[in-house]
Amino acid sequence: MGATLLAALLLCVGASLPAAPAAFAHDQLISSSPAPDERLDKAPASITLAFSSPLLALGHEVRVVDDNARNWVSGAAVLSRETLTQALPELPDGGYQVSWRVVSADGHPISGSYGFRVGNPAAAAPAASPGPAAGAEPGAAATAADADGAGDGAGVPGWLPAAGIAAAAGLGSYLVFAGLRRMKRNTQSPSE
Repeated sequence: MGATLLAALLLCVGASLPAAPAAFAHDQLISSSPAPDERLDKAPASITLAFSSPLLALGHEVRVVDDNARNWVSGAAVLSRETLTQALPELPDGGYQVSWRVVSADGHPISGSYGFRVGNPAAAAPAASPGPAAGAEPGAAATAADADGAGDGAGVPGWLPAAGIAAAAGLGSYLVFAGLRRMKRNTQSPSE
């Protein structure tokens, strides 16, 4: 009986472990203005990037590059908790590639890029990006976590894996306690 209870406890804990890395996921880009692949009639006055959590105020950068590899950004981007804003000069019609780099609240750098167009639809399209295929959500736009792959659980609320682990530990504790009580009852002599 004791071996069965131990196996049940180990099974509960083992089943909850795959969800644990999601609790340590890096922040991610959840929206941007202009949006990926958006065509604007008028050039934007700024680029605004919103992330899933407040970022660390170090090492953030935004670049806006045209088809001729000219970076139109002058001046530093402004970080306000989870929102990064980069002012822009008047942009001519054409395609632009936005590249960003920030430091996640957990201290890991994350980066990504996407394209947008200004003015005439016949203007050159933005350079191809390593981001998701057309029609993907803005939050999925080419987010790259560090090489250890710890960002693979992005988008899962941090409390969900913790709740699963707590539930598995609680169930395992209950099973052990109930099993020990049953073993104690079974080992008592009938005369007691």
